[in-house]
Amino acid sequence: MFKNRNQSALLALAAVTLTATGPSALALDQIIKPYQSVRSSGMGGLKLTTGLYDENFFGNPARVVENPKWKVGLLDPMAETSSSTLSNLSSLAGSGDTLTNLAGTSGKNNHARLQFTSPSVYINKGEGKWAFAFAMMTSLQADVNLRSSYQLNPTTIVDMGPAFTVGRTFFPDERLAVGLTTHATYRLATDSNFGMADLIQGRSLSPTQSGGEGAHLDLDLGSTYRLPWEWKDFVFDTGLAINNLLGGKYSNLSLSIAGTNASTIPQPRTFGFGVSARRPTWGKFNNTTFALEFQDIGNNTNGSLFRTLHLGGETNWKRLALRAGLNQGYLAAGLGIDLWALTLDVSTYGEEMTLNAGGLEDRRYAVKIGLQI
Repeated sequence: MFKNRNQSALLALAAVTLTATGPSALALDQIIKPYQSVRSSGMGGLKLTTGLYDENFFGNPARVVENPKWKVGLLDPMAETSSSTLSNLSSLAGSGDTLTNLAGTSGKNNHARLQFTSPSVYINKGEGKWAFAFAMMTSLQADVNLRSSYQLNPTTIVDMGPAFTVGRTFFPDERLAVGLTTHATYRLATDSNFGMADLIQGRSLSPTQSGGEGAHLDLDLGSTYRLPWEWKDFVFDTGLAINNLLGGKYSNLSLSIAGTNASTIPQPRTFGFGVSARRPTWGKFNNTTFALEFQDIGNNTNGSLFRTLHLGGETNWKRLALRAGLNQGYLAAGLGIDLWALTLDVSTYGEEMTLNAGGLEDRRYAVKIGLQI
């Protein structure tokens, strides 16, 4: 005889079976990113030819030479969620059976992220050729989605560890730059094989109880090259980056915090490239940039090429930055305010949750507050 908990679970599953059609019945396969920049997401995900400061730790390390000034980051909390999470909040946080609550969110992804890149230090190249950056990185991201009666895709990932970036310019005109980032990262994540049967049997979604862990030392290598011609005062830069050069397996460092026996979700080696056009001044605006990039090649197995496409730009007016773009084919927009010791960035963008662009959009909203000297 079933217990009350299992009876509620079966009723919830039956309801989902009857309602799961179209996109809600698809398995989700989003691209896992170890770091998400609010500025970048507002520009359609650009970072390889436009990245500054924290964006270079998991983007193109050669861009460290473009940081306009040195600074020390004291605290920079970043929070992100999705429109479906906000609409499902009462169901997710409500009392009662977990499976019954999840059934009420069927067909939507419930996403949340909390991230810190602090303390951090950025030393720009000034009149020299070398630039450096260092930060302690911490990220917690969670996605919980019920797609059909027995298809549960929970993903919770905790990443933490230091990152150090160094970059150098070459040639008398400094049009070539090369950079390298070293990561020492610990990852704790849910078991990728966790399914609905596990939840029915009472297995916890917590990665400390049902997940795996690992740590690694890995490298990112990148370069930028400024083309030797201009057009209507626009200068053109190209960028190329290889991330997780050593494979991203979280296995070449011995570190156990949660005490699990399982391995963790890997972060595959990826490639990316792009081109940007920048105009220093344009009427009342300055540092206006447009760019086109292809990213996450290698982290998009069986996925559409359009999922790697990022297009957008940014322009600045006094201490206000305006951003817009297309992320995987979905609209993105953002706003940044720089008040010397305090910065505020907000953005919204669409993330593709299936293998093909246009399959299922997860509309997300992010905010970051930075305290710096």
